[in-house]
Amino acid sequence: GLCALNASLLLGLMALPTIVSISEDALSAIPRTFKEASLALGATHWQTIRHVLLPAASSGIICSFILGMGRAIGETMTVLMVAGNAPIFATSYLEPIRTLTATIALEMGETVKGSPHYRALFAIGAVLFLMNLFFNVVAERMREGFKERFR
Repeated sequence: GLCALNASLLLGLMALPTIVSISEDALSAIPRTFKEASLALGATHWQTIRHVLLPAASSGIICSFILGMGRAIGETMTVLMVAGNAPIFATSYLEPIRTLTATIALEMGETVKGSPHYRALFAIGAVLFLMNLFFNVVAERMREGFKERFR
């Protein structure tokens, strides 16, 4: 049925391409000499992956999860179709919900300009913007920190 669980699963699937693509880029950016040096010193492929490649790519991998989460937060129509679109406080994952982005999309056209409802919708938009900004700033700081650590 239409519920929060379905929306969560769908958002997870929709964020996967972003996460996989950025993680793959992070892993391919590691110099080949790291892997070759580890293997030349007698490490197995698994040890090379676990102790050399993943730590070297960790900033990109963590950033990919943060950016994937930011993308999921911004989804509107997909969640609107599978979440049930019920403007109630859900107490279970099996109940229908309405997301903040869906609230803006559905109610902005019917709101009187300048009314408290209009301002509330803009406040919701500001909250979403600040959440996304927060995730992007955290991702950038983590990327810089890991970049310095593995230089």
